[in-house]
Amino acid sequence: MHAVFDALEHHSIARPDAIAFQDDKTSVTWSELVDRVANLSAKLADAPKTIGIALAGGVDYVIVDLAITLTGRRQVPLPFFFSKEQNAHILFDAQIGAVIAYDAAMFAALPHLVVIDPAVSGAKVTPLPKYQGGAERVIYTSGSSGKPKGVIIGDRQLNASLAALTPLVRATPHDRHLSILPLPQLLEQICGIFIPILAGAETTFRFEATKALFGARLEPFIEAFETINPTTSLLAPAVLGRWVSDLKANGKKAPDSLRFVAVGGASSSPDLINEAFNLGIPVCEGYGLSECCAVVAMNRPGESVAGTVGHVLDGLNVVIEGGEITVSGPTVMVGYLNSEAAPERWYTGDLGHFENNRLVIDGRKDALLVTGSGRNISPEWVEQRVNADPKITSSALSIRDSDGALVLIIAVAVPVGPQDILPYLTDMPEYAQPHEVIIVSPTEPNFLFPVGTPNRKTAKELVNTRASETLFEASLSERIA
Repeated sequence: MHAVFDALEHHSIARPDAIAFQDDKTSVTWSELVDRVANLSAKLADAPKTIGIALAGGVDYVIVDLAITLTGRRQVPLPFFFSKEQNAHILFDAQIGAVIAYDAAMFAALPHLVVIDPAVSGAKVTPLPKYQGGAERVIYTSGSSGKPKGVIIGDRQLNASLAALTPLVRATPHDRHLSILPLPQLLEQICGIFIPILAGAETTFRFEATKALFGARLEPFIEAFETINPTTSLLAPAVLGRWVSDLKANGKKAPDSLRFVAVGGASSSPDLINEAFNLGIPVCEGYGLSECCAVVAMNRPGESVAGTVGHVLDGLNVVIEGGEITVSGPTVMVGYLNSEAAPERWYTGDLGHFENNRLVIDGRKDALLVTGSGRNISPEWVEQRVNADPKITSSALSIRDSDGALVLIIAVAVPVGPQDILPYLTDMPEYAQPHEVIIVSPTEPNFLFPVGTPNRKTAKELVNTRASETLFEASLSERIA
């Protein structure tokens, strides 16, 4: 992270009045950014070692992140998209001693907790203190169990990730990054804060556009792209599908300013990726997980191959063992909080294989479904086909406990019926064809994670409690089983 702070200081001198970051309410130049980071870091001089961040995003979040890092402390985001119970778990599990928030009343029930307002006043602290190292960030993964686990990321992991991603993104001072993914997510911290700082690029946050990730209306998302004309952005497959659908419906194309749009967090169908390309969205699908500092493999701009997540990042070693993706290298996490250190080789729990040295994701090992007749089905295999329809935000395949029926849940932004998804599934083997379908809204409580992947625990509950419609009749062999 030394390079990030060196670049920050350099831009404040070379381009003091250029906009560095802006959001819905404010903007900050490079010189103002240095002043605010320096002053907030001074304000944190006597703060506890572990500090929570209870901000949704925007300019203030950037300043808080940098200031905590500069002081060598441990920062722990409290994601706005987590439930109150999940964030309460984080507060106690991470032993957070202070939290940075606008509203101290949010934490009135925790009198031991120091609440710090991100605003600073008084004399400027100059120059920017030198970063001494040792800062950590704990990124909690939402997981399917409901209780998040804290992934510890330090200088080693971030430095290695930045070294690999910076030449891939090829950011320059002329870039404009539109930040859509929430800043509590590690990938957006890397690509929405640190890489722009290294390059001297401008980043814009639009919170109403971010809400589209959670099923909110798409208009603010579209408006942000059309008015800001960004060159880079990161998206989740679900919102990419909605954007593609809207562009097709209105006979439009994406802004020609775009040169790099990374998409990940869930697998995207090749049809969706190809449609996005045809509509002017230069999509580069990637793969990663917090335990490996967000990115393991990614397609390069101009070299993207639909159906793959591209080449493994420089410096990492990926080996497929028993069908499972394993990773070793400097981006592998320190370990889980309150647990032992991570092993040298991380077993991801994801299934995959290589095609022409490009990684292909086959699904989650723990999501594998076993039918009554003993057939193994990766639900992602079925879901990816259905998700190719831009009208479908996301989907989840599960098995009903009472009779072993395969039931597909689809989250749709516009009306869709069983007949609309049959064409995507008719050529699949009979044993993998869902018997029934449940149609829900993208805002169905706890069904979708922020990146658009389904919460399989919630999916299982819905399959066992929600009324469904017939899709395919169960085969004779499945009924006998």
